[in-house]
Amino acid sequence: MFTRLVGLNVWALAVLLAQSACVTIGPSGTQRHYGYSNAPVGIDSPSATCRNSLSACVALYGKEMASTTAVLNVVFNETTKKSIEEELEKCADLARTEVLLRYPKQFKGPIPDAEECKQETKSQGRRVTWAMRLGIEMHEVARKCAEEGLGKVHPGGFSLEQRYRIIDLETGEKELVNAEEERALEESGNGGELKGTLKPDVVTHEGDPLDSRAAYDFKFPCGENGNPPDWGRYPKGHPLAKYTQKTAYERYIAPLVARIIPWLGVLE
Repeated sequence: MFTRLVGLNVWALAVLLAQSACVTIGPSGTQRHYGYSNAPVGIDSPSATCRNSLSACVALYGKEMASTTAVLNVVFNETTKKSIEEELEKCADLARTEVLLRYPKQFKGPIPDAEECKQETKSQGRRVTWAMRLGIEMHEVARKCAEEGLGKVHPGGFSLEQRYRIIDLETGEKELVNAEEERALEESGNGGELKGTLKPDVVTHEGDPLDSRAAYDFKFPCGENGNPPDWGRYPKGHPLAKYTQKTAYERYIAPLVARIIPWLGVLE
């Protein structure tokens, strides 16, 4: 009887911990709630079930959930995901602020307007729009920030700008393209061989990038960000033409895919 009571107390603690992991504080001080209805099936649905009903949790997992370790793993996974996304949100906010402060007199206001975003500028020896230049620079800042932040909350469990080559579009078989191979192809003029590959900004995993838990892309709008940047669609003739960037990531990289947008946070 004593063992049973101790087990129930641990279960109750696990459920309470999971409930506390459902809220995060945004940059403006507002609370963001991660609810069951918006969670991708297979990632947060089990943990949401355990949060909302202990009996349903037991029914869902059966005898496997007799182990308190299994319950705590559910809690740990959700808590880790929350910590990762908080770090990425901070990095997106930092990148936007830091880069815009580099150009205090370049634009009419503190941020470029729609017309200024379209204007051309010279960056790294080539002509690009201000929207492209700011986006590239913000990605660079966000990458450095993510490397440091995720190294603290999930060391060894993430990859930055990892490129994937899809070997079989039907089965989803894929392989990693390392940075040296990518650089060699581009410098030799054979960058076309990278067509059809996928390169999320951030993937999280438990040590193997080929078995990723989540894939995230930073999206930096130029000017006012009232309308968040959408996922792009691959052009006609592309090997992934029938997919958007998001659905391609979901099909071939990870079950959870999201955008990280300054001040807006995590959006699917």
